[in-house]
Amino acid sequence: MISRIWPLHQAFIEKYVHGLVVKEAVKYARGNLLDIGCGEKPFLPALGKYVQNYLGIDDLHTPHLTDRIDVFADAGQLPFRKDYFDIVLLTQVLEHIKTPLDVMQEIRRVLKSDGILLISWPFLFPIHEEPRDFFRYTEYGMREICYKSGFQILTIKALSGFWITYFTFLSIYLFRKSKIVYGIFFPFLILFRSFCMICERLDWKSKSSWTWNYLCILRKDTIE
Repeated sequence: MISRIWPLHQAFIEKYVHGLVVKEAVKYARGNLLDIGCGEKPFLPALGKYVQNYLGIDDLHTPHLTDRIDVFADAGQLPFRKDYFDIVLLTQVLEHIKTPLDVMQEIRRVLKSDGILLISWPFLFPIHEEPRDFFRYTEYGMREICYKSGFQILTIKALSGFWITYFTFLSIYLFRKSKIVYGIFFPFLILFRSFCMICERLDWKSKSSWTWNYLCILRKDTIE
């Protein structure tokens, strides 16, 4: 029974990260889409019907299943011609990249004029997929990278506030500690999750300082 317990923070990841990325991405999805660090292509079911070509690339040493990856490549050396893609996804990947500015400039190269880059990345979030977890970017750090790599920022938004972030930390901590421990605390966590969701609605201003994730939508700046 305990082995089948679904970690409650995963539901928040689906709602506050995956769900919000899809909500924004469908506004821009068209033509050729490149999903960098695609893993098991979680966005394909929602976005595939809006594009002509959905191409996923990932690193050869990815910890995820590899059967859905189309191309194995380094994000800093994309094997595609200039001005080919209409939209690029870079979701939950940037923290694992050693040279982010190089990758951003390479994405800019393969994007068409006025092409869209959608990025999501963790801020207040535990280390994961170690040892390839290198950075955490504030909104201001991301703005600097975007400007230097030649992108126009359309929007940057925080995806959670203090209460969702706090619950996520607690749930991840207990789940990593022991599934048995998690099972013991599970009834309490269900109640506490509801409490945190209510507090999140009442304390929406905390998002700017306490978010566990950011979402950024960029357009390729065509001014050289």
